[in-house]
Amino acid sequence: MNFMPVRRYNELEADEQGLRRLTGLKNEEFLALYYAFREEWQLYFYFFTFTGQQRQRKQISVRKNSIFSDSRDALLFVLTYLKGGVLQEELAETFGMDQPKVSRYLTITQKLLLQVIFKNPNIIPKWKQKKLRDAIFSRTSTYEEGIEE
Repeated sequence: MNFMPVRRYNELEADEQGLRRLTGLKNEEFLALYYAFREEWQLYFYFFTFTGQQRQRKQISVRKNSIFSDSRDALLFVLTYLKGGVLQEELAETFGMDQPKVSRYLTITQKLLLQVIFKNPNIIPKWKQKKLRDAIFSRTSTYEEGIEE
């Protein structure tokens, strides 16, 4: 396994090669996914808590102390994991959380990414969509959970 240091999106914004190494996507593909992902991310956290419980009061804004105050980092987080070569422990260190939280965020972000791909079939090239879907399906049962909702 090759070590690829994980970084936040603001560090990669001008580093197309670094972004491609971590995610397999060009910057314009990442951004196309991001705009749709951001909408799903905001909707999810408007209605649900981190643990998946329905919110009693709707969330109006992102907390300043949120791990993913920039939802581009949440997308980068899941794409980096799906590309392979990065352990959950490395993601935990980079994003300042423990491994169980990484696992929970991966469950959420993979489900949201699947929703984005299914709702936007031409968002990125088909073969890249297939790679992402295959990576998600091989790592989790998110597919069944995502389709049921």
